Amino acid sequence: MQVFKAFLRILRKKLPTAMIWVVVFLIIAVGVTTNNSRPFFFAENQFNICVFDEDQTPESQALVSYLGKHHNLVSVKQEQDTILDMLYDERIDYAMTIAKGYAENLQAGKTDALFTHYYLDDRYANTLLDSTLSEYVKTVLAYETSGLSCMDAISSAETVLSEEVSVNSDPFAETANPASHNESFSYYFQYLPYIFLSVLIAALSPTLIALQKRDIRNRTNCSCLSSSSQTLQMLLGSGLFVLFVWLIFMVAAVWFNGGMFTGKLWYAILNSFVFLLVAAAIAILLSAAAPSDTVLNVWNQVIGLGMSFLCGIFVPQSMLSDGVLKAGQFLPAYWYVRANNMLFGISGEVFQTRTFLQYVGVECLFAVALFALLTMYKILRMSVIPVIFMWQCH
Repeated sequence: MQVFKAFLRILRKKLPTAMIWVVVFLIIAVGVTTNNSRPFFFAENQFNICVFDEDQTPESQALVSYLGKHHNLVSVKQEQDTILDMLYDERIDYAMTIAKGYAENLQAGKTDALFTHYYLDDRYANTLLDSTLSEYVKTVLAYETSGLSCMDAISSAETVLSEEVSVNSDPFAETANPASHNESFSYYFQYLPYIFLSVLIAALSPTLIALQKRDIRNRTNCSCLSSSSQTLQMLLGSGLFVLFVWLIFMVAAVWFNGGMFTGKLWYAILNSFVFLLVAAAIAILLSAAAPSDTVLNVWNQVIGLGMSFLCGIFVPQSMLSDGVLKAGQFLPAYWYVRANNMLFGISGEVFQTRTFLQYVGVECLFAVALFALLTMYKILRMSVIPVIFMWQCH
């Protein structure tokens, strides 16, 4: 096991760089999962508002009472400078005046010049309160049109507008999300292709490059090990490391899940494992083709980021243009993301077992093609190098 032990010694030196990717990803995953696992609460915005009633009618007083039920009424001296100062200091958020003749105009169906406002700048409170007043007036006029008196229309409008609505947060509908999991958990698997590529290219590829250096290769060739035995030991070391990386993220996924996977979540495990094979093939192929660690680092960024942006890892596929999606179809990460979207109901994808397995099958074809390309490269290299050596000697 001489080559296997050498593989482990070199890999140990390369691990710190790879572990940085692992730790950073898991920290981000913990933050996102914790944040999204909290229950959602919806509450009405309440502002400090100032209302001046110049009409002093039952209709205008009903409006003041309605606003007081939903916001905090603040008493302020009716002077423009004082009001603007309080708006500037944010002691009040909104100020308005109910114009004289408000009740008469409301009964007549006239909506112009019912209110005047004090504006300092464009604030959210201005937009919300203006919208509230407009909705209030329109609702009252609608009830008046149906034949109710003005006060009865105001009473009915307040009843309707004050109704509370029960809101339940359900990120994925049952039909769209057979895995029954939250959005943050789906994103955990969504980003795995980028992490797999980064970790394996950062650790596995330079380890294999180091084993191919002339001094190490010469010492190995001097031993009694056959070339097939050397290759098998390198494959054993590579396979164990790849499996170790995958298990780290799967154990973390079980922890985020709060227990072992159930139901269709096992499909997410299958999808991640198949793409792991693709990432391993890419890492081994790069180790055979890259002349140095510097070039390898450049390829790591180009391949990882390129797939992430073209295939929908960093940007949802629903937001990508048709041209980008067509280009992404020639990359394995595109089909991983399609399968993940279908499993977790992202972008309206509905889960179908046959279609899901077809997507995973395309990933398998990419893995087979990459390993075949690697084999052809090795055979070609073994056949060309002796010819070049003989030509130089001749």
